[in-house]
Formats: sequence, structure tokens, C-alpha cells
Amino acid sequence: METIRVSIVLCTYNGEHYLAQQLDTLLRQTYPIHEIIVQDDHSTDNTVGILEDYAVRYSCIKLFRNERHGGINANFFSAMRRAEGDVIAISDQDDLWEPTKIERQIAFLGDHLLCACRSMPFADDGAPVGYDSRRPDVHLIRLLYSSIPGHTMLFRRRLLDMLPKPDDSLRTYYDVYLGLTAAANDGLVLLDEVLVHQRRHANAATYAVVDTRRRPSAANGLYILFYSLWNFRRVHPYQCAYFQRRLRLMQGIHTVTGSAASLCEEGRLFDEALRIVRLQSQEGILPFLQLFRLHIRHRHHLFYTEGHGFLNFCRAALYPIMQTYNYRYLANP
Repeated sequence: METIRVSIVLCTYNGEHYLAQQLDTLLRQTYPIHEIIVQDDHSTDNTVGILEDYAVRYSCIKLFRNERHGGINANFFSAMRRAEGDVIAISDQDDLWEPTKIERQIAFLGDHLLCACRSMPFADDGAPVGYDSRRPDVHLIRLLYSSIPGHTMLFRRRLLDMLPKPDDSLRTYYDVYLGLTAAANDGLVLLDEVLVHQRRHANAATYAVVDTRRRPSAANGLYILFYSLWNFRRVHPYQCAYFQRRLRLMQGIHTVTGSAASLCEEGRLFDEALRIVRLQSQEGILPFLQLFRLHIRHRHHLFYTEGHGFLNFCRAALYPIMQTYNYRYLANP
């Protein structure tokens, strides 16, 4: 069997504290790595010095440096385009990979566009961490309300040509582009194994305080329902604006890939997803009632895990209201 060429794309910015540890885990992969594209976003610490030392010692490392700081999205979109491999794996600068990460994901990818794996958070600086051991749902409907972390992704390079043109006004991270586009083309698969150890520390770009109320329980459910009812009118306009941006992204996916619906489950999934996002972007009682019906229809894939039974039906029925809690941060920037 011909070896699939693998490009690892690592973007850095002021990552001197943990960078060497992650580079070592990339270099110890059991699957042969064609290249490691490292692009630094104009760091002001010793990140570039560490990278230059590794690049001298390991010929597979190709180092690039931005002339000015452009941010996470610009850096990753640019760096991914430099990759020459058949598949691309995304790496953050402060995580740790299992040595078999690439080998396991290559074997599991099959004919799909993108393979995601599990990541488990850890902290060695006292930062609070939480881990949900349940198998997450990566269905397209679920991804309308969530995302797959970029550091878990391995995908075929041709997926880049299927992405909508990056638009900063959407305020959407690169991994949402990748995950939604792959799911919209029925090309996303989850390898339910922890292959990445995600370091959580206060300086991480994606650091957030753990929200214990997101785990399902009767007490948490009542709290979230009460909060949502009380704050719905305040949060809802911000939520609509958020989904107006998500709608533009979904429309862009359809424009680039053509009739994505024909490739999806039952031939209508993409159209259903587009309709849900459109209704989420509108105010008024009629869109609310139509959304209620669609949430009931897609209740099995609406939440973190696949769900069945009467309880899941009730959760889906209440979701047009209760998701106010999930988007409360939009009204409290």
C-alpha cells in the first residue's frame, strides 16, 4: 500500500514555554511524517529561536514567520495552504500528542474528508479542567451549535478547496469552516479515542473557565430553563446576529461545493440544516414555532450526544428557549 503523505501544520505565537514538548511528540509519531509546516505569527518571545533550533536538527520542519501579527485564523489558513501532503493534521503549540495519533487517524479516515479524534484536557499550572467522557455527536445538525477542535483534525488536502472564502466579518474560527464543510458533504468521521492531550492554561488562546452546568442533570436543567426564560428577550437579538453570520458561512459552503444536499443523509440534510440556521437568525413567533418543529425532528442529533426517548424529546422541545443560556456571553462581551 502506498504511504499517504502527511503534513502537520503547527501555528505558533509566544509559545516558548511548552513548544519543545509538543514538537517532540510530533517528531515521535509512529507514522512517517512528510513535513511539519510551522508558521509563527510574529512572536515576541523566544518561540522563533526554539523553532530555528529544531529546524536545523530536523529537515522535515519547514519554518515560516509572518512579518506582522495576523491572528489565529489568518495564520492557520495561510499555513494550511503551504502544506504539500495528501492529508493535513492540525497541531496547537502547547498540546501533547499520543505517538500513534497520525497512524490511528490515517487508518480510520477511509474515504472520508476529515477524521476527528478525542482530546483530553490537562493542566500543570492549577487551571481548572473538565472532561466529558461521553462520545460526542459530530452530525451536521449538532455542528450547527458546536464545533470540532482543530487540534483533533486530520483531513484530506482537497477539503481546503471546498471551503468558502475566509471572511473576518463572520468572526468564525478556521476549524468551524473545516468541520461544517466536511459534515455538509457527508465526509466527517469521529475516531473515539483520546489521541491529544490539550494543555489548559490561562494564556491559551482557547482558555475558558469550565462551566459545570452544561452537564445534564435535573438541577442544572431547571437552572438553565429559569435563566433562559428570564433572559430570553435580552439575549435573543444577539443570538440572531450570531446565526446570521453562521448562515452566510453555510450559504458559502453551498456555493463552493454545489448541491451538497445530494451527498448527505436522506438527500435533504444540508437543506434542513440551512433552514434551521436561517430560522435561528430571525426574530418573531413564526420562525420560533418552525424552529420548534425542526428541533423535534432532529432531536437525536441536537445535543452533545445522540439521544433517544421521551427526555430527549422534551429537551428538543425546550431547546429554542434553553439555548439562550449557551449564547448568554454574546450579550455580555
